Amino acid sequence: MSTAEHMSDVEAHAAITDTILNYAEYVDGGEIELWAGLFCQDAIFDEGTVVTGRPAIQALLPKLLRLFTATSHHISNIRIERTAPHLAHGTSYVYAWHRKLDGTVFEFWGRYVDAFAIEDGVWRFASRKVEQFGATGLEIDIDRVPRRDPNIS
Repeated sequence: MSTAEHMSDVEAHAAITDTILNYAEYVDGGEIELWAGLFCQDAIFDEGTVVTGRPAIQALLPKLLRLFTATSHHISNIRIERTAPHLAHGTSYVYAWHRKLDGTVFEFWGRYVDAFAIEDGVWRFASRKVEQFGATGLEIDIDRVPRRDPNIS
């Protein structure tokens, strides 16, 4: 692969897409260190509560995963815009299925709003914000995606 400064937009899009998809893969596999490695050292992660820095982000995942016996994250509608040779932002949609400790199910529909940066030659999350469209089976406090006013044409 080319260096970051010489990476084509197509190569950057593919590399960033891998970062987005690896996020889901690593969460579902419980790969905590690999998951945390997707974030820049000074990244911001906002899943209802803002966490800053890779060590704090890495400490968050085990706390979340211990609530469930299984998870399955499905990513779609990936949109990426490169804003500089080493920066990009994007959105993707998520459906996440979770089996809770008591055997019941928690489902989540939402959107990730991301900023990406190249750090150590790899595209990583500079920030990730989770926004909620809906959820069943668990009360969670995550920013709701703003709705359009149906009275506006």
